[in-house]
Parts: sequence; structure tokens; C-alpha cells
Amino acid sequence: MAQSTDLEHKLRIIGVYDNYASSNRLVSGWGFSVFLEFSGGKYLFDAGADVAILARNMEELGVEPEEIKGVILSHPHCDHVGGLSALLRRKGDELRVFMTEAFPDSLKRKVVNYDAELVRVSSPQEISAGLLTTGEMDGQYRGMRVPEQSLIVETGEGPIVIAGCAHQGIESAVDRATEITGNSPHLVLGGFHLGGASREKIEEILKKFRKNDVHKVAPSHCTGQRATKAFKREYNDEFIEFGVGKVVTV
Repeated sequence: MAQSTDLEHKLRIIGVYDNYASSNRLVSGWGFSVFLEFSGGKYLFDAGADVAILARNMEELGVEPEEIKGVILSHPHCDHVGGLSALLRRKGDELRVFMTEAFPDSLKRKVVNYDAELVRVSSPQEISAGLLTTGEMDGQYRGMRVPEQSLIVETGEGPIVIAGCAHQGIESAVDRATEITGNSPHLVLGGFHLGGASREKIEEILKKFRKNDVHKVAPSHCTGQRATKAFKREYNDEFIEFGVGKVVTV
């Protein structure tokens, strides 16, 4: 895949939906969504679980739905797509929505019915200059197949990997990002899906992160307390507490 030649664009990431909130004026809830401002474009990765909560947090944080150019959805679980209507109702035919082929037809029709552009994702592809999807990656949840895509943002510091739930394995998302960009990730952010993971599994992933030279981590959502604490111990000052209201700039 061709890589962006301009890696000097500033990236701003704001948590707009998460299990954790940075202040009592913001609302937490089980789910995940981040707002990204990059290379002159504004995007939403995942959309949380609840329309009202997403809309309120965006308003409190000064995120204008009308300015969002595209929504990238990691996988079709309700805690990642429930707030999509908040964008579709405001943006209509000006919005691009990126879904993998694994999304149900009912959700694809919903996007089309609002006259938004449905972009079907299978393999890695560029969303805009320096903003990429890993493409559909196979994952498992409770014995069921859950294909998922993660987001890659190419910056001057190195690629940023943003995962919704990482059902495909957060280490697999890191491997895919490294393969696509040819560089080690500067930051891995989002749901690592390690809530029920053993200490041995968590240590194995930590070793893989260090082997892949992951510089910073910002685990949230479904990562789980045990894994989050382990990442915090390992990364110390390079660990970022993430949640609703947290702003990360690169």
C-alpha cells in the first residue's frame, strides 16, 4: 500500500465516549468513541452505545457533528455503533461511513437511508492522506466470529493505532499496523479486550509490545483493570490515562 509522504500533520484525539470520564460534567458509559482531527479532516472512530450520551459529551467538549467528514466503525457491537444516529441525523448526505463487510445489512441500510455514503471495507485502505484502516481482521467473542477493523494514523512520531475492542487481538492490530506502515507504533490507544485475560496472557502481550517497540499506550474501555494496571506499571510515564474528555495530541 502506498504510504503518505506528508507525516507532519498534527493529530488531536479526544475521548467522547468511554467507561471512564475525566470530569463530572461529562458522562461515562460502557462503549467507545474518539474524535480525531488530522490533516485538515475531522473524523469519528466508533460511536459509543447511546445517542444522547454521545451527543451530550460532544457538545460539552466542543465537537461539532456538522464538521465531521467520516465515521469509521470497528465492529457491529451495540456499544460501538449505538450513537451513530446522532451523526446521521445531523450530517445526512455529507457523511462517509466506513464498515467492514461483516456488518449486518440492517445497519448498512440505515446508513444508506440517511443518504450517507457507505464505504465497504475488506482489505487495508486509505481513508485520507495518512489515515488508514487495517482492513477486516478475524476476531472471536464468546465463541462467535467478530471481524474487526482498527485505525492507523501516520504521524511524524510514528503510526498511531486506535482499536475499538481488539477482538482480533491487540497484538495482531499492532502487527498489521507495522506491516502496513513499515514503522513501529508510537502509540496504541483504545480497547484492548483483556478484561478476562490471565496474568500470563497480559505479560505475553506486554512482551510483544516491547518487541514491536510500542512507545506509548492508552488502554481504555474493555481492557480490564488487571491489564490496565499491568500496562501502567510497565510503561510508567509513557502510560496515558484515557477516557471521555481526555485530549491526546501528537
